[in-house]
Order: sequence, then C-alpha cells, then structure tokens
Amino acid sequence: MKFSRNILIAASALVLACTTACNNTPEGKGDATIGFASESYMYKETAGLVKLPVQFTGEPKTYPITFDIIATVQGGSDELETILHFTQTEGLKYAGIEGASAFIEFTVYDNREINESKYVELEIANVKGAAIAGSGKTVIEIADNDNNPYERLWGNWTLKGSNVFDGTAVSWEVNISGGFSAAEEAVNADRKLVCWGFGGNKEDLTGSDLTPVKQPVWYLNYNADAKQLSLIPGEMMANCYDYTGSVPGSSFEIKTAALFVQDNSLVYDFTFGGVTATWSDDMNTITFTPNTGIYGVIVADGEPSDYGFAGCLNITMTRN
Repeated sequence: MKFSRNILIAASALVLACTTACNNTPEGKGDATIGFASESYMYKETAGLVKLPVQFTGEPKTYPITFDIIATVQGGSDELETILHFTQTEGLKYAGIEGASAFIEFTVYDNREINESKYVELEIANVKGAAIAGSGKTVIEIADNDNNPYERLWGNWTLKGSNVFDGTAVSWEVNISGGFSAAEEAVNADRKLVCWGFGGNKEDLTGSDLTPVKQPVWYLNYNADAKQLSLIPGEMMANCYDYTGSVPGSSFEIKTAALFVQDNSLVYDFTFGGVTATWSDDMNTITFTPNTGIYGVIVADGEPSDYGFAGCLNITMTRN
C-alpha cells in the first residue's frame, strides 16, 4: 500500500507546526488527549479541499504534542493517491489552546466515473505529549457523484454570450454548486443550482463583511425528468455597493431578470420562466434557449430602475 507523504494541519486561534523533528523531552503529568471529533465522515467527490477536525483537550505532557497520521484504503484495489491527496503524514506538531480545533487538510480526487463509495481509515499514531482519545481512528467515506446529473453539473464553467448593451461577445467564469454550505446544499439538493459569478464579477458587491464572499450569484431550477435547467428570476443577485442613484437614502440591490426578444426589442422580466437550458450528454456544455438571456437589474426600494449591472443573450456554458 502506498501512502501520500503529506498532510497539512491548519488551525484557528492556535499554532500548529509541521516538521519531522522528534520531541525528546520527558513527558510530564499533563492530561492532554488527541482524537477525532467523529468516528466517521462522508464527503462527495466534488468536495475539493477538506478540513477534517482533530481535537485536543487538557494540558500537554510535553510541548509540543507530536503525532503521525496513518492512512489506509479499506477494501478494493484503489491506491490512496487516486482517492485523497494529503500534504504531510509524519512528524506533525501541535501547541495551542485547550479545546481549540485543528484540521487535517486533504483534497478529494474527482474521477468523473460512476463507482461505489470508497473508504479510507485515518489513524493517529506515534503520539508524544498526549494520550489518544478513544480508538484514535476515523473512517472517511468518499461518495460518488457521477451517477447524478445534478451533482455532475457542479464545477467551474465559462459562460459566453452577446452583450445586452452593445451586442459584442462577452465571456466570464461561473462556478456552479449546490450552495455555499452543507445546510444550503441540503435544501437545494436535486432542485436548485447556485451560480457564482456574473458579468465577470465574483467580488463582494454588498459593502458588508461577508466571510467568505460569495456574490454576485444567480440561480437555476433543476428538472431531472425534463433534463432541463431554468433561470429563477426575481432573486437578489447582490446588494448594490456604492450605488446611490438619484434618490438619496434609497436602498439599492441587483436582481436577476429574465431577458428575451419581443417584437425585435429586448425586454426583461422578473417573473418570466422561459429562459431555459439543456446540458449535453457528456455534461460539458450547457446551452440556453436562443434569443433569451440573463440580466442583472438595479432595483431601488423594490422598484426596477433603468440601469443594469450586466446582461447577455444567447448563452452557452462550457466546462473548464
């Protein structure tokens, strides 16, 4: 069995140093423990970078606490490197605040193939300066997402279309996901997609302290039976940062509007449900209905203005 040689421990309000040096200081009478927060975890192949918590309690017997991580694939013939990628597994050091969390960081590999879940056991070993809490083991399940078109649409895409203002070609990057948190993903599952990035902008347009910044965003309904996506108009894309308009004291925001051609004129609507799209068999292209598009309209106190943030017609999206 091959093991990746790297795990990076990231910590909040603490210092966690990663080296290969040993701690030769005799252990004292401290009551420190080290362990995993849960006996098992489940992540999907699309999880990307994961921070898995390691818990420390009590007073270390010596400073710093040192330990190794042993990773073992359970069942099957897969090599660890085809499932998870770590950055360090040996000689990890911890010195910090009692009860504070630390994290083992790894990246989940998305193979784009339909397969059963894969399992990797992590074991805390060779600990100095603390006792191992419980078994010191946890099992990570990596669940396949390739059998579900909804999750296969997740990822980074390039959107192309024609600029609503002058007809020139436009292109920008969009990330599609189920949401920005596990709770949001659970609510949206198999029915709604979150698209982050519009008009070439992924920056914070709210003027507020959002952590992490996840605007501007727009949303698509997902219909598995019809194999179709449809724009959800009328939802807030972002607050309108630093825009004052002509009405002092008013509240401004950007809302997503459906854009379509009517009698050779461009019209936008906050309720029109005719902006639809289909995906290709290989899930690498999304094509919207011709002569329709998406428009970010500036809204003042709930009333649409004559100004738009960005918009485009005749949209296609290709996977990066």
